Amino acid sequence: MASKRSAWQRHLAWATPLGMLAAIGLALKLALDPPENLTGVVLGGLGAAMLLWIVVSVLWPARADRRCPACGKDGIVRIDEDEVVGIECTECGYRDEEVSAWFLAEEEGPLEEIVLRDRKRRRSSVDSARGED
Repeated sequence: MASKRSAWQRHLAWATPLGMLAAIGLALKLALDPPENLTGVVLGGLGAAMLLWIVVSVLWPARADRRCPACGKDGIVRIDEDEVVGIECTECGYRDEEVSAWFLAEEEGPLEEIVLRDRKRRRSSVDSARGED
């Protein structure tokens, strides 16, 4: 099934190999004709890469992928709003009770209530296994 990609994704698909070729060319230039201060160039490049990583992470944070693996439509939701395991598709009925839904839950709101409820449930099951009340 062919996925629908936006214009910038198609351009990025073409730009990626060109960027890799440019990186190879730069590496060859540095290997054959190194500058006097190669350490500064390398550290500057690493600093620029870290800064770029931070900027991209801040401006384009990750989002939950709600595309269904069966039908490809955006219809994935959590099975139970109080749990972070299990997804289902509202479009085709696809269901998987074992897959993690943390990313979906995180996108929908704070996770503190779910985590605290899960801790309390685990603590009570450990206490009951020990025979404590």
